[in-house]
Parts: sequence; structure tokens; C-alpha cells
Amino acid sequence: MPIAPILRPTRRRTLVAGGVAVLLLTAMAADRVAAHQAEHRTARAFRSATGTAELPDVDVRGFPVLPQLARGTIDTVDVSAHDIPADSVNRPLPITRLDVRLRGLSAPEDGGEATSRTARATAFLSYGDLSRSLGFPITQGREPGSVQADLELPFGGAPLTLVATPKPGPGNSITFADAHLVGGDHPAAADALLERAFRDA
Repeated sequence: MPIAPILRPTRRRTLVAGGVAVLLLTAMAADRVAAHQAEHRTARAFRSATGTAELPDVDVRGFPVLPQLARGTIDTVDVSAHDIPADSVNRPLPITRLDVRLRGLSAPEDGGEATSRTARATAFLSYGDLSRSLGFPITQGREPGSVQADLELPFGGAPLTLVATPKPGPGNSITFADAHLVGGDHPAAADALLERAFRDA
């Protein structure tokens, strides 16, 4: 009578280990697919909200992602967008680059509006965009963290260099602190020009 082959313990352990490895690789692949889909949905929602021409870069942090999606909240999401156009209501200035870290991002299955528990953003403005918004050329200042503008007084006055330090203002605005003139003596009319130049920036 035929005798059934006997699997040696080493062979059995190899088969079990191979099966576990396949399951792990399958689970990792499924998790990466879910992360990619979540990143793509977030990128499309961000582009729709900001009006960027290109989809932003989105990175869903943490592994695994599937359990986070199952509970409806993603722990950490990083978003990096470029060339965000100005908006007369919410964004008075165009933004060259915006980096955002979202924590506790809701992931509604019905496609509703997503919200985050906290958001930390860093915006970068180009000197060109800032110059166009203010109406005069702005360049990097000689003092740390400052910007400067080379202007001329009306009626053939001597050139003046205005120096100020940009700082975040109320809402999405920018204010200029410690605005002052450099380059020697200046007439009283220069003070009015300085105030007007940075008053509504």
C-alpha cells in the first residue's frame, strides 16, 4: 500500500514562514494603496479649496494607515503646495509655497468636508509677488529678517531706502514692524511716504 510522505518539521516551518511573509506583504501592499488613495483625495480637496494649478504633494504619515481610515481619523498628514493664487477675501497675497501639517484629519466616507484637530502652516512669499501687491519693488534687506524698498521722493527728491520687518498680521494679512529709513538725513515728507508705503500692506 502507498505510504503518504512525511513532512519534516523544517519543511513545515518553512511553509508556515513563507505563508506569513506573503500575508504581510499583501497587507503592506493594501495599506500603501489605501494611503495613496487618501493622499490623492486630500490633494484634490486642497487644490479645490486653494485654486492651485497643480495637485499639492500629500504625505500620509504613520503605518499602518488602514486602521486610521477605519476609525475615520488620520493621525498626521503633510501637505506642500506651490503657487497658490491670491484671493480678495481670504488671501490678499499670492503664496509661493505653503507647507501644512495636519493632525487628527477626519476622513469621512461620504465625501463630506474634512476637518483637522490642529493645523500648522508655513507660507513662503516671493519678493516678486510682494512687490506687485505693494506697488513698488521689494528686495531682501541687509538686516536679518528684513525687507527693503528703494523709492524716490516726489518732485525729483533723492532716493530713499525703506527697511521693515514683515510679520504675520490679523487673519491672513502681513504687517511691517520697525519701518525706518536708512541712508542719512531725510526731509519730513519722507516720513509721510514711509507711512503710506507700509500702511495697508
